[in-house]
Amino acid sequence: MSTRCERDGQVEVGVVGHAGRKFRALGASVIGRYVTGYTRLVTGELALTTWGGKTTLACRSEVVREFRDGSLAMVFRLTKGRFVAGYALGDTGMLFRGELLVGTDQEDARRTARALADHFAERDTEDDLCWEEAD
Repeated sequence: MSTRCERDGQVEVGVVGHAGRKFRALGASVIGRYVTGYTRLVTGELALTTWGGKTTLACRSEVVREFRDGSLAMVFRLTKGRFVAGYALGDTGMLFRGELLVGTDQEDARRTARALADHFAERDTEDDLCWEEAD
């Protein structure tokens, strides 16, 4: 099995080769204010990485809410009143989906993280149901 990453602007694509076939999956991306990446614990803080494991965002992070399934509503605090708020499926190597917030405060960023977590948790549940119906 082989793995590699390809970049097209701000979008990363992970490529896995196995048994003579290639599989491609969307990796980390920044499109407008929307951020996608993968979580990793770095010196006690959660950071965002590319699909290939390179750190893309390592700053103060806060888990706003942890759900029973291990998923997280979280906020990354940037400078100048900017935050990245979103939802991660877990704390190590798991998908994070969020958005850049500008000109806001910590409490608003926390509310946004909780709202995004609710939104993506609902979408993930719908996706799971579709896969179960297909089986």
